[in-house]
Amino acid sequence: MTGSSMPAATDVEIDVRALFMSLVRALPFILLFLLLAGGGTFVLLSSMTPVYKSETTVLIEAGGSDLTRSASTPETTTVLDREAVASQVQLIRSGDLAKIVASKLDLEALPEYQKAIKDESFVNAMLVDLGLAKSPSDSSVEERVLGEYYKNLQVQAIADSRVITISFSSTDPQIAARGANMIAAEYLALQKAAKRDTNEDATQWLQSQIGDLRQKVAASEAAVSDFRSQNDLFTTSAGEAPTTLNQQTLADLNSERVRISAAKADAETKAAQIRASLKSGTVPNITEVLNSQLIQRLVEQQVNLRAQIAELSATLLPGHPRMRELNAQLADLNSQVASEASKIVDALEAEVAMSTARLAEIDQRLTALKTTVANAGDAEVELRALEREATAQRALLDTYLLRYREAVGRQNGDYLPADARIVSSAIVAGEPDFPKTVPMTAAVTVAALLLAIAFVLIRELSSGRPMRRVMIAEPLPAMPDATPLVPARYVDDHVIGRTAPAEPVLAPPETEPSLSRISGEITMGRRHRILVTLAEESDASGRPLAAAALVRALARADRRAVLIDFRGDGANGAAMCGGADAPGFTDLFAGDVSFGQSVLRDRRSRAHFIPHGHRPLTPEALDSERLATVLGALEETYDHIVMDATDDLIDVLGPTADAAVVVSEYGPGDSRTTRAFDRITAASSAAIMLLIVDPVEEREEPAAGAEDEKAGDEEDRVEEKQGEAA
Repeated sequence: MTGSSMPAATDVEIDVRALFMSLVRALPFILLFLLLAGGGTFVLLSSMTPVYKSETTVLIEAGGSDLTRSASTPETTTVLDREAVASQVQLIRSGDLAKIVASKLDLEALPEYQKAIKDESFVNAMLVDLGLAKSPSDSSVEERVLGEYYKNLQVQAIADSRVITISFSSTDPQIAARGANMIAAEYLALQKAAKRDTNEDATQWLQSQIGDLRQKVAASEAAVSDFRSQNDLFTTSAGEAPTTLNQQTLADLNSERVRISAAKADAETKAAQIRASLKSGTVPNITEVLNSQLIQRLVEQQVNLRAQIAELSATLLPGHPRMRELNAQLADLNSQVASEASKIVDALEAEVAMSTARLAEIDQRLTALKTTVANAGDAEVELRALEREATAQRALLDTYLLRYREAVGRQNGDYLPADARIVSSAIVAGEPDFPKTVPMTAAVTVAALLLAIAFVLIRELSSGRPMRRVMIAEPLPAMPDATPLVPARYVDDHVIGRTAPAEPVLAPPETEPSLSRISGEITMGRRHRILVTLAEESDASGRPLAAAALVRALARADRRAVLIDFRGDGANGAAMCGGADAPGFTDLFAGDVSFGQSVLRDRRSRAHFIPHGHRPLTPEALDSERLATVLGALEETYDHIVMDATDDLIDVLGPTADAAVVVSEYGPGDSRTTRAFDRITAASSAAIMLLIVDPVEEREEPAAGAEDEKAGDEEDRVEEKQGEAA
């Protein structure tokens, strides 16, 4: 045959075993590379001068003690935020502090700093000649020493804390420890010196302010005194608050008036009670009457006379001379008591008259004082303003005097605490900080190992030797001129194990050489609905059962697969379920049975099988939404749905499939195979794969009881061969 060829659709797989073997072959090179890299690194690091590092930690906090804090000064808490801590870090790195430390440690005389001063390296000389670096002669010795100093200094603040770490490096561990401790000590001394300067400036300023305030206070107090004397606003301190004399007199007169009014009312009440008692003929029960000694003696005599009269009345008549004498004496006593009570009433009335006169006098004085106090209100307001000014000046003077005395005391006592303290001092390091010979050598060796493996793998992949091409089936193109091929044998299932035709044919690139490859492509490509059809229809006894073999292969791949028999010839049911007469897809499609009643289990695998059913099936009946609903429900349960169908159902089932398998007993270039490809291509856009099987050979009918057993044994042998071929 003649025609034009179509490029094959291929994919590329990596042969992991080939890559591993390439690593095994390159093992001597890798070991040699590791030995050179690790050994060279170890020798290089061992030859380097070790550098030691020591660290000091400083806590930033408010200085001072409760014992030295003044009682008049309230305790305050200094808020140290990130900016404040960062400012302290910059203070530690300041140039003034660096110069002090460099001078005290005599860094200029150390060998490592002598190298920085001379800087006779070849690389630096080249950079200077090229203009890429600054010549050492352009900078002073101090600048070069400080440059090396800053290279060895590390100052950083610990996150979420007020702790600062000061690290200093040197080739001499003693210098490293001394440097870190001296930097911290000089930092604290620098803070104390700054406080001392600030304290001296504050003392001088307070001293000048105190002199001015004393003059202002004297002037303010003199103004208050003059204004008080001019306006007769002298004050007294008898009460809680000082008051003027007029105010005090007004208050005293008011109190006196209240007292006299109360005494007058009391005297009037007592006089009225005595008069009422005299009218009733009884002795008034009032304190003034009862306290009179004369009235007490008269009352006693009355009691005695009444007792005698009562005693004699038992024997004498009222007209008896003795009785008349006693009654006359009693009447005289009563008149004397009444006379004495009247005198007391007269005394009380005199007291009332005197109180009335006193009240009138007090009222006159109160009226005059009220007028005077009212007229002095404006003067008192001005006086209070002058007093407030004098009080404020006096309070400010007292405050400045107190602070001045405290500042002088701190300055004379040299107690100026810094706002930081050393938490831990640096100690002499026992091991170098750089280089870490063993860890760095191990890291370089591991990196070299990874680089060597990557180099070998990249070189092997670039050669293309570990790459495998995997053929992907596409619609069969027009066949070019045939090229003779050697007959091939494909072993996939005992039902479809056939011999390919021996005539010269061209195998298209899309041809899949085995059922295992087809099942693998379906699994990897996530093909859910697979349509299986024959290139040429034959009867049930002679057609290959490729659909049953495919669903079993998918089940062996640990996939949930189901086969739907759309043919209705009973061949699939006989191979998978023993030919039981059970309801199937047509009954499910019509709604006569449920899914559980129509799905059967394959006796040779974990695959499921749905028979054709009892009802007839036509393309017109399947062309409805019911088909999509049933297939969608099955897709929720199964990973793959294999549909074994005849040619007349391709137009209906083809659009629902995303993969199709053409089973042919003829060559790939045979017209019958090509027509099958064309039918599927016209009905569907699914990927098409070709499976070539042997022609049907004449076989003897097996015994009735041994057919299933023979088929099972043959299937086991085929599966073993298929595993070996894969």
